[in-house]
Amino acid sequence: MRVWLRSLWGTYFTIDLRSLGLFRILFGAVLLSDLARRWVELQFWYVNSGILPNHTLLWRPPTDNMFSLFFTVSTVGEARLGFLLCAFVYGCFFVGYRTRWAQLFALIVRVSLNSRIAVLENGGDMVMDLLCLLTLPLPLGARFSFDAVAASSLGAAAPKTDAPANARGVEVASYSSLAVLAILLQFSAVYLFNASAKTGPAWRDGSAVYYALQLDKFVTWPGVWMREHLSDQVLRWLTWSTLGTEWSAWVLILTPVFVRQTRAVAVCVLPVLHLCFALGLNLGGFSFAMMSFYALLLVPEHWRWLSRVFGPRTQPIVAALEQWLRRWLAPRPLLPLKRSLRALGESATLLLLVAIASEALNDNVAVPQALRVHQPAWAKAVIEYPRILQGWRMFSDEPSRVDSMIYVDAVTGGGKHVDPYNEVASEPGFQPGTVVPRHVGQSQFFVMYSDRIPYDGFANYRQAFPEWLQAYPSRTHHPEDCILSYEVYLVTDQTPAFGSNEKPTPLSRQSFMSFSAPYDSPCRKTPGKKF
Repeated sequence: MRVWLRSLWGTYFTIDLRSLGLFRILFGAVLLSDLARRWVELQFWYVNSGILPNHTLLWRPPTDNMFSLFFTVSTVGEARLGFLLCAFVYGCFFVGYRTRWAQLFALIVRVSLNSRIAVLENGGDMVMDLLCLLTLPLPLGARFSFDAVAASSLGAAAPKTDAPANARGVEVASYSSLAVLAILLQFSAVYLFNASAKTGPAWRDGSAVYYALQLDKFVTWPGVWMREHLSDQVLRWLTWSTLGTEWSAWVLILTPVFVRQTRAVAVCVLPVLHLCFALGLNLGGFSFAMMSFYALLLVPEHWRWLSRVFGPRTQPIVAALEQWLRRWLAPRPLLPLKRSLRALGESATLLLLVAIASEALNDNVAVPQALRVHQPAWAKAVIEYPRILQGWRMFSDEPSRVDSMIYVDAVTGGGKHVDPYNEVASEPGFQPGTVVPRHVGQSQFFVMYSDRIPYDGFANYRQAFPEWLQAYPSRTHHPEDCILSYEVYLVTDQTPAFGSNEKPTPLSRQSFMSFSAPYDSPCRKTPGKKF
């Protein structure tokens, strides 16, 4: 019995410090890349002259429980300074410098970036928030970090404190925490709920991947190639293999038997699934955030194998790098958390698990009504403040067979027809029509905005859009580009049936926003006048 309990403890509550270090590096790269793609569109989403100013969300917040430091930012200069501070925090996290503090600040930064534009978030944002939060109690800087190198410089003259110690003060290569179980349960739930929600006919007959790749607002150029060149049989195989992999993923992560083998399969197979998602569809940071998680599944046997295979080749490089770093880093020990702080972290993790469970049971369609429980207000707040919502249902119950886009038909004072929105949102050469172009090329944020703004549930967030459109001449620096009138259209088309080799057919074209300059407008009288 004792051996069995020890085995369960090692499987579900204990993690190798090297796995934590590798995860920190991979996830740090994901955080930095996420910050970079937000920086590119900073002027649209994080400033008051953009499409989604902060007062719009503060006046009509999408949730009662919301926090973001970026609600204090108004101008492009302020936003850029904030982003540079975020980059510094993420950089410290990535290299493992003052890692405990970097973990805390990375969580604050990540939640602030996401909550500022929460109405544009997707599942990838939830995954990144979850990884920041659930790994907060874990010593991510104990290996492969500046902190670990600095601590090792103490040598034999100082206690070995670059890793947590057991009761006898002997360095150990693993760490035990309830947070390990929380991570395993959370990511198993992601796959389980996603798989159980895929109940539509397209998943059964093998056409789901085809219909997903027909969504031009999401598809990438490799995805366009896939849908145009792969045979129907290959697309069926991709559909069923996707569904089968998602159903097996939670078993591979949670099984208590053959742990070394099943986790090795998970580490080798499941990232390939997410890499295929990233190649075919623009899902924001979802795929790469999920891929970084798999470093946490590596057990000591995997590391011993890696050491035998790659150790002799990498040892000289690692030794030289450590020697160089020691010249610049002051030796200091990595002190383990005080018992009181560690107990607080474990208690907080337990409460977080309860909150996540209550949210997951109420927010997933596959959960039977008998298992749904009342969610207390405190649990809802715990979920909403860090934006870790639990509705896992990507392409459920099947991918939509209707595609959509928005475009603006604006007339300038100079007599030109322009589309100020798609000039910045879509790839060059975007041509509106009665069907969605075969590749729109929008980022996650523009896709979400285009997908939501036409509908009544998003009407509260349209307030700034007319003002942004009418500020077109301030962006082109041509006074004659002042806007005389515009219509904003929602265009939808019908995806052709699987195997038909036909083109999409128009469904509807509806105007949901319009403007006409008054007769006494300066734009009508003196279009060449400078503003």
